[in-house]
Amino acid sequence: MASCACGDSCARARRENWQIGAGLALALSAEVAEWLGVAGVAPALLAATAIAVAGREVLRQGVLALLRFRPNIYLLMTLAGAGAVALGKWGEAAVVLTLYALAELLEQRASERSERSLRAALELAPAEASVQTPDGAWKAMPIAQIRVGQRIRVKPGERIPLDGTVVAGASAVDQSPITGESVPVEKSAGDLVYAGSLNLHGSLEIEVAATADETLVAHIARTVAQAQARRARVDRFMDRFARVYTPLMLGLATSVAILPPLLTDAPFTDWLYRGLVFLVLGCPCALVISTPVTLLSALTGLARRGVVVKGAVVLEQAAGLRAFAFDKTGTLTHGKQRVEHARSLDRQPLQSHLEIALSLAMHSEHPIAHAIRDYCLQQGATARELQSFEATPGLGMAGVVDGKTFRMGNHRFVEQHDACSKSLEATLEQLEAQGLTTVVLFDHQPRAVFALRDTARSDAADAVAQLHALGLHTALLTGDTQATAEVIAQQTGIQESYAELLPHEKAQAIEALRARFGRVGMAGDGINDAPALATADVGISFAEQGADLALETADVALMRHDLMLIPALIRTARRAMGIIQQNIAFVLAVRAVFIALALIGQTTLWMAILADMGVTLLVIGNGWRAGRVI
Repeated sequence: MASCACGDSCARARRENWQIGAGLALALSAEVAEWLGVAGVAPALLAATAIAVAGREVLRQGVLALLRFRPNIYLLMTLAGAGAVALGKWGEAAVVLTLYALAELLEQRASERSERSLRAALELAPAEASVQTPDGAWKAMPIAQIRVGQRIRVKPGERIPLDGTVVAGASAVDQSPITGESVPVEKSAGDLVYAGSLNLHGSLEIEVAATADETLVAHIARTVAQAQARRARVDRFMDRFARVYTPLMLGLATSVAILPPLLTDAPFTDWLYRGLVFLVLGCPCALVISTPVTLLSALTGLARRGVVVKGAVVLEQAAGLRAFAFDKTGTLTHGKQRVEHARSLDRQPLQSHLEIALSLAMHSEHPIAHAIRDYCLQQGATARELQSFEATPGLGMAGVVDGKTFRMGNHRFVEQHDACSKSLEATLEQLEAQGLTTVVLFDHQPRAVFALRDTARSDAADAVAQLHALGLHTALLTGDTQATAEVIAQQTGIQESYAELLPHEKAQAIEALRARFGRVGMAGDGINDAPALATADVGISFAEQGADLALETADVALMRHDLMLIPALIRTARRAMGIIQQNIAFVLAVRAVFIALALIGQTTLWMAILADMGVTLLVIGNGWRAGRVI
């Protein structure tokens, strides 16, 4: 079916190319015949044939616009052609209409190229996969029929059809179409792989973790499809401007054609011709096409680098950012907390507390809970039965063990439940001064304390420095203690830190930054970051490890955890907005020159339409530069 559709579109494209080419050749022949003074109906016949072959759609749309009293570019071109015919300039009428048809075709091809480029970056997964049947045999099956938990086999050189976990085999996998990583990643049992990635040299058996509609690449495709409907303000403004510009030029053209002959003894035919040139200069095509081509090129270039932006409006917001806030755990740091030590705070042996801590930690997906779980298991602890469990984002968790309620969380969580003491305060202050994250297990009094350390990512300081170079103020938002926040801020070069924040307080911190600096961006990956991501002008999350809620709330999804992509996004967005401004200024300057030439009678209809087409091609080419991510 796909090949059939491609064949139909290719055949249509070839037919359109031949029609425009033939029509333009006939129109130029009619113009040359008029220049040479060929007598008879030959020039008019050539011109009429050219219009019938290549310009009839322009005429049809122009007549419809006239009947509906909705002036548009088709009406301008139709009136210009009709006026040229009325003046006996059949060749120029044909050249104007066929050149405009050519310009329309080139614009269409430019848009199709950008969209094809984006689709090519997303349509990666194969249509079928080799699936293991209950009797152990392998059978080809459409990926739409494969369910979570089934085992698939991917041979060397094949693309991985569905997201899943490697259960057998080892290989290097090229994930660049998904994450933008240029270097293949080694995969073996227990590693996650993504649909659309290329298996390079080894055979892999994979347990499916997501159906075809729920893979990461499918999510990206849906996001991009929705993004194309979210147009930037500058794009919407250009459409509104074109709606005013076209009737304005129509009115000016009428004034140019009528007023001078009425007010002076100027020849009517000369000023009518100049008015027709004004009609051609009323074409807003170059202004209208330059903005969406530029924005789509930038979105495509970013998607290829693993940066999925949910709409051109987000790109516009990113260009105007003046401050940027980071979550700490899992964003600026590796998020792989490690328990450096734990101690009992009562007379009970630590091992009994580890069993309770393990029972609570096993029910949480937070990185700190994972670290405590791993530590408890390493110490030989076994979990007890948990009767109930409740998580409080930004603070901690609670559960009932052996009929007794235990809680485990940060310093603020302990204080909220009146379980703090002077000795505990001193212990926590001593540990936090070392940049350690503290977690307390308690019931009505403290039972044990865990001291964890997380390290800043190697690219964090460089990314922050690049944001500063771009003129952005940086801030750290964390639920951790002020001492720990200051250590990470100092290591990464972040200018200020907000500590011990609950999720809604992170959102309030974003509002405070906006009041001081203007537009604010935010990067985070946890459930507790969702309110701040939604409040920020541009929220950024990480698809590799981000919580579903954070990904849905964020405006930008990074396919790999590379903090350098954040300044790259802002640079690319600013460059795209700069290119749009260049294009608008260039188009208006060229229009101004040709309007002046038209008023003194130094240009012709076909020169005006040729200039318009040339400007359109130049702004399209300039817009494509936005696809290069810097």
